[in-house]
Amino acid sequence: MEEISEGSRTEEQADDGNSKTPERVMILFMGRNFEHAKTSFQYYSPDAVHLITSEELRKPYVRRLNNWSRSYGFRKGTVQSVTDLFEGSSVNSLLSCVYRISSEEFTYSEGRMETHRWVVGLTGGTMHMAAVATLASNALDATAFYVSRPKEGEAVMPMKQVFEMPTLISLKTAMALSPRSLEALMEEGKGEIPELLEEKVVEPWLMHRLEASGILETHPSQPMWRLTKQGWEILTMVRSGPMFGFRLYDETRETKDGDGYDEAFHG
Repeated sequence: MEEISEGSRTEEQADDGNSKTPERVMILFMGRNFEHAKTSFQYYSPDAVHLITSEELRKPYVRRLNNWSRSYGFRKGTVQSVTDLFEGSSVNSLLSCVYRISSEEFTYSEGRMETHRWVVGLTGGTMHMAAVATLASNALDATAFYVSRPKEGEAVMPMKQVFEMPTLISLKTAMALSPRSLEALMEEGKGEIPELLEEKVVEPWLMHRLEASGILETHPSQPMWRLTKQGWEILTMVRSGPMFGFRLYDETRETKDGDGYDEAFHG
């Protein structure tokens, strides 16, 4: 199967500015430590970056974001800041920063944005900033990620240090698949879309949801699909759960009994 990549997708759609793949936007919650930001840029190569921090650190991060945008080649977003970081109202203030970023991106893209392509960093700042970052990523259906610190004396290795968290929509989508459909996807790993539909592994309307949730990706110009790395991990997680065996047994029994079980999706 030909490589499926964002680069090839963008080239296919470059003739029409309105159909160009929406940008991958990165939101980072930042405290005094900022080395993890560079690892994030190296791993994701974002199209645009926004920062959320305290009012005390706002000016230094405005300067850093200017420098980073030039060094790493992304569009400079905004530096959002809060004055009540250590007060009870900080959660609402931090969430308001996320809403303002979404509004900025909506205006910039003229409404053509897909927040499921966004990434939100959990590493910087306080514990409750990380909690808000998690909440924000779920609200946006974005991917939350964490950057670990390299061991002393070790070089920075983004592929080893960045850990992605499954999104709620991807978990819900995986759990809604019937056990036999889930196993069929994992057994094949990749293939032709018409075969999936003809064999009723998934329904046509479900293909978009599987792709939007990051479980699989499709070729930009050919009717081909394959599971993503995140998709493998999520499906493996669901299949290894204690309820999967019971669901598979029930599904097999109901199919044998001829009860007309919907083998593609249930909720």
